[in-house]
Amino acid sequence: MPKKILLTFFFLLSLLTFVSAQPANKSVPLPPMASQKETWVDSVYQSLSLTQKIGQLFMIAAYSGTEKYNQPLIEQMINENGIGGLIFMQGTPTAQAEQCNKYQAMSKVPLMIGMDAEWGLGMRLTGVRDFPRQLMMGAMADSTLVYKMGSAVGNQCRRMGVHVDFAPVVDVNNNPNNPVINFRSFGENKNKVANYGLQYMRGLQDNGVMACAKHFPGHGDTDVDSHKDLPEIKKTIPELEALEFYPFNKLIANGVQSIMVAHLQIPAIDDREHTPTTLSDKAITQLLKQKMGFQGLIFTDALNMDGIAKYYSPGEIDLKAFAAGNDVLLFSQDVPTGVEKIRQAIADGIVSEERLEESVKKILEAKFNAGLSRHDTIATANLNEDLNTYVSTLRQQIAEAAITLLADPNQMIDKIKRNPSSEIVYVGVGATTENAFSKALTDAGVKKILFAPTASEKHTKQFYKKIKSADILIIGVHNLTGYPGKNFGLDESELDMISELTKTKKSITVLFGNPYAMKNFCENEGVLVAYDEAEETQIAAAKIITSQIKAKGRLPVTVCPEYKAGDGIISLTTNLGEVADNTIFLKENKEVPADRITVKPTSFLHDFPLECCVSPNALSINIKELDKLDAFIDSSIRSGAFPGCRVLVAKEGKVFYDKPFGYLDTSRKEKVDINTIYDIASITKVASTTLAVMRLYERGKINLDEPLGTYLSVAKGTDKESLKIRDILAHQAGLKAWIPFYKETLDSTGYPKADIYSKTPTDKFNVIVTPGLYMRNDWIDTMWSRILSSPIENAGHYVYSDLDFIILQKVVEVITGKSLSAYVSDEFYKPLGLVNIAYLPRRNLAGKEIAPSEVDNYFRHQVLQGNVHDMGAAMLGGVSGHAGLFSSANDLGVIFQMLMNGGVYNGKRYFQKATVDLFTARNSSTSRRGLGFDKPEPTAGKGSPCAANVSLATFGHQGFTGTCVWADPQNELLYIFLSNRTYPSADNKLINTLNVREQVQGYIYSALGVAPRYRKL
Repeated sequence: MPKKILLTFFFLLSLLTFVSAQPANKSVPLPPMASQKETWVDSVYQSLSLTQKIGQLFMIAAYSGTEKYNQPLIEQMINENGIGGLIFMQGTPTAQAEQCNKYQAMSKVPLMIGMDAEWGLGMRLTGVRDFPRQLMMGAMADSTLVYKMGSAVGNQCRRMGVHVDFAPVVDVNNNPNNPVINFRSFGENKNKVANYGLQYMRGLQDNGVMACAKHFPGHGDTDVDSHKDLPEIKKTIPELEALEFYPFNKLIANGVQSIMVAHLQIPAIDDREHTPTTLSDKAITQLLKQKMGFQGLIFTDALNMDGIAKYYSPGEIDLKAFAAGNDVLLFSQDVPTGVEKIRQAIADGIVSEERLEESVKKILEAKFNAGLSRHDTIATANLNEDLNTYVSTLRQQIAEAAITLLADPNQMIDKIKRNPSSEIVYVGVGATTENAFSKALTDAGVKKILFAPTASEKHTKQFYKKIKSADILIIGVHNLTGYPGKNFGLDESELDMISELTKTKKSITVLFGNPYAMKNFCENEGVLVAYDEAEETQIAAAKIITSQIKAKGRLPVTVCPEYKAGDGIISLTTNLGEVADNTIFLKENKEVPADRITVKPTSFLHDFPLECCVSPNALSINIKELDKLDAFIDSSIRSGAFPGCRVLVAKEGKVFYDKPFGYLDTSRKEKVDINTIYDIASITKVASTTLAVMRLYERGKINLDEPLGTYLSVAKGTDKESLKIRDILAHQAGLKAWIPFYKETLDSTGYPKADIYSKTPTDKFNVIVTPGLYMRNDWIDTMWSRILSSPIENAGHYVYSDLDFIILQKVVEVITGKSLSAYVSDEFYKPLGLVNIAYLPRRNLAGKEIAPSEVDNYFRHQVLQGNVHDMGAAMLGGVSGHAGLFSSANDLGVIFQMLMNGGVYNGKRYFQKATVDLFTARNSSTSRRGLGFDKPEPTAGKGSPCAANVSLATFGHQGFTGTCVWADPQNELLYIFLSNRTYPSADNKLINTLNVREQVQGYIYSALGVAPRYRKL
């Protein structure tokens, strides 16, 4: 029997033994998700020998290219040392996937796969295009595209079976001569580095990939490459806390899952000679773990780098790094020696077994979270195409947002636009053939394209003769190197020629490379910094030069006294209009006075993507009201209304308030964070079922005024046959509010009856209610019989009913031939790029943090975590039209932003605007409801699910578990509140007593200056 199968067998056996040991008359399901992880980790840990446990600490390099191909060595390390993971380096996608599949199949414990993919997998793999470097992204005015790129890289990693990306770099690069960080940093402003690093981290982790902030404690202020020697940073602790530590503290506070420690000599932290931070317990255990409170996985930087390897021997390095507090040892020079050194240290009492257990269990927990408890192979079909899917589009967007106009005193760009008949000449320096920039300029009307001479004096004279009649020169500086050594690849002859050209002709110089190379051109009269030489960047630069788009970027670093970080001539534009004064020279942290901005009137529907994150100040939002909101939520948590919550608010698609509060449960051990997923209960009705009905309505598959019997043969011959689809959507078909199906399946002791439920799945009992509780298949027919035989009362009047949406689910499934879960995923969630919304989250969102919803002591008799709270939905197998959906705030927000945009999102149309208007409008005079959607009560004195400030165009829904989502297209405001108020008991009604959801919404509108329509009584 293969080792991995054997291990899984014993794991399952232990769980089955646990179940079978319980009293026969009671159904005891498996532990909740947190306990499953603990059980898996413990079972794997106990199955390992001491050598294999130590082996889990090691992550070694793997090459799928031919030059450094090392497959035999890796196979030996897996078989003999039980290594914990691989960091894949240079190679090709298909070869790496094939090798990874092979190595995973060999390994007793699944391997954690990592890559240095700071600018995507193209950083290591041929055939995959690079994303931009971080320094270019640091030139953007906001971090929206950083998150998108992080998400795209996360998707690349997941497609390649990569579990951890050693990114983002959060070093503050305040030394222009830094030979190793440089363009890998977001810049020299600590706030920007922290905020952009946070968004990159979120993009990765929201897509199921572990982010790794590096290089702790901060590698930005060095002029020595730690690959070659040990850099020393002579700063005091207060100085380090103020700058270098700042981004790390911010990412730690927001849930970064791992950190990489750099090889740095920092006497203020540890003054022992030749004691880099990687080997310092003062740096790792005392500072990072204890003082800064980091509890995630800690990786060393590569242990074969000369910054450490020249001072310590192989094996000795591994022991010292582990003893210092690191969990994962990267690039060990000698794994067997390292394993033996650590084993001997444990035998000698130098290192405790408890210390080993701490790290190995952290590694195993990370593997479980990555889904490695049930590893899937990597498919190689269409692999290259999949990995390159988003690159070009994001490159274009980033280029247009980042390219920075530093100087144009003679308004050359405007002259090029206004005088197309002028002789405009492009001169390519470092380019010898046509490139994307020259072609784009030609397409825009520039008639003369020249390439700077590199040969004889004769060629030089001919060149100068050709430019003699030029009115304006566009000088493109190409083919630069990334680092300051050898002046970025610029030679003296090129610099002399550029200087001569700028002195004799009106010109604008375009720098396609590292902005630090700008030091050579600070005296030039016109300068545009384009950051790299990608085709999309060259086209964007040409568009700016020819006034097709405006420059928006700001320098991320200081390049000379004339041009400092934050400088740039930008055009302030919004989706609502343009600034009256289109070219405003901005300095970092200086705001444009409000009276300089004029907004053009517009309708309220746009294609706004949901973008993160914007300061409330940028939207003229009253911060004091938001402070009151914070205090109110904290007070609600203290009062016991719910253990924790997540609140997300966006204006015009821009998220300006996004906060987690409190804890997952009343034990207060795990905090809610931005990745927490909640059971959203009845929001399922609008985020799943109603969307499906809207799609089928648009496609002519459903007529809202047709009777139910047209679509459901099971309804024919019953009083449900004539119910109109429109009335079912609006909760005015006369159906009962709900049927407590579960009660008749319980025995006299309050436990599930043995003839209806089984502890294990069989052919007869195969409807999973919770793990360990399987319902008899034919009992779903009994539930349908109860629905169809239930009385109809007060038809035409509003009675909120779960039965309406159980019926609509059946309609959707009959028409489409798919389960509701599969249909909405295929039609909406996948095309929208959503990865944190799903039915059956234990299966579809495995490894993600899900808030528990209740301690069920009346039906399932367990903590509900990752299993739907609603009893009826659980008995329908977890997928129902009225409940069952789980989601993060972000993914739910994307759906409602799409609806508020009139059915459009990121350029793709999901619904016609008329369809959205029809379903979200008030449906009748007898009810406030729309079709599926809930709405605010228009009349004072009647109970309303919304604050009195919202417009009557608002639509959304609440959920029984303590959730709500409201979209207000008139105010272009999106509000989401997710909580688990039902934990530990659904009897807790404080969220309603205190009107928490409505009060929170009221604070938000007050912050926007929107007064109530009426005063609530």
